[in-house]
Parts: sequence; C-alpha cells; structure tokens
Amino acid sequence: NATSASLSDQAPPLPDRLYAPGSLAYDMVYGRGLTAFLKQARAQGAGTLADGLGMLVEQAAEAFALWRGVRPDTAPVRDMLRAATPPLA
Repeated sequence: NATSASLSDQAPPLPDRLYAPGSLAYDMVYGRGLTAFLKQARAQGAGTLADGLGMLVEQAAEAFALWRGVRPDTAPVRDMLRAATPPLA
C-alpha cells in the first residue's frame, strides 16, 4: 500500500480475495502498528505483514553511503526503531 489511506487509518478500496495464501501485504506507513490496510490484508488471508520501517532505514543508509562513502550497518538501527514502535501482530 503506497496510498495515504493509512495515515488516516483507512484501508484503500480493494477487492475481496485479493491475497493468495501466504502472500505479503506491505504498507509504506510505519510506526503505527497494524494499520487498517494491514488488518484488512490479514483478514483476507495475507500470510506476511510488513510496514515501511525497513525501507526507511535502508534508504537512509544508501543516502549516507552516497554522501559519505560508507554504508552503515542497518540492523541495529532497524532493531532499535522496531522496538520503539507498536508491533505488527
């Protein structure tokens, strides 16, 4: 989900039975726990739920590498941020 719907806790209008068993539902919004989109995806059978936190950290690391010539280790940053945000469960 790359719409702004999750910012106002709305799910975008999607057809029923969109998700195959075991499929991934990815919401670009991060730090809010289960968004309406992710709740909808789970209810419709998505097997894995993810938010945009990992993308945020990885993009920051790439930008840092471009400017400074060194790519930082992202795991500690991602883990710290993940621990400080509501779970995706």
